[in-house]
Amino acid sequence: MYEQYMALAMDNYSRAFSEVIAIESDGTFTVDQQGGSSHGSTEVMYRIHASRLKCLVSAVSHAEEELEVAEAEALRLTESQWFKEPDSVMDSSALHTRDRIWNVLSDVVAGLAQCRLDHNFFHRSVYRYAQALMWSPLLYDPTSCEGSLGTVPATRSYQIRGLNNSTHAAHSAEVIMSSLFDKKR
Repeated sequence: MYEQYMALAMDNYSRAFSEVIAIESDGTFTVDQQGGSSHGSTEVMYRIHASRLKCLVSAVSHAEEELEVAEAEALRLTESQWFKEPDSVMDSSALHTRDRIWNVLSDVVAGLAQCRLDHNFFHRSVYRYAQALMWSPLLYDPTSCEGSLGTVPATRSYQIRGLNNSTHAAHSAEVIMSSLFDKKR
């Protein structure tokens, strides 16, 4: 049931993103402070990538005997919406599940980081970005017992902006979050 709702949400966000891009390019976009949607296409892009992250987190939260099916469904939902299209040279179906999940996580983080670059005060994207870093050890290895206190090897962490392989993931998330609390704000 959850998967059906997520598929519907992803379809709706994709359609909304196309519509708001068209409105913005026409120059008819007006800022409406109601409903938290005053950021136009950036708002929709945030919702797409936040939903993709939720799919991944939901999948790795399943019991070990359900993990393979849950991850396959998460990949079906999340690989349909890319911030940056993956290299066409690499066929994703030929990759191992862990590699595919890591590619999606990397793309989600890139999309969330772009939200903040587009709108300096778009704080929700920073919170979700930090959450993605905190989940990265479990998305790398769902059997890990360390959770956000775990680390990710350099062979993977280099793909994700802000993820430091020499400290635990929670520290990387703290660094990202600290930008919200610097003295300039």
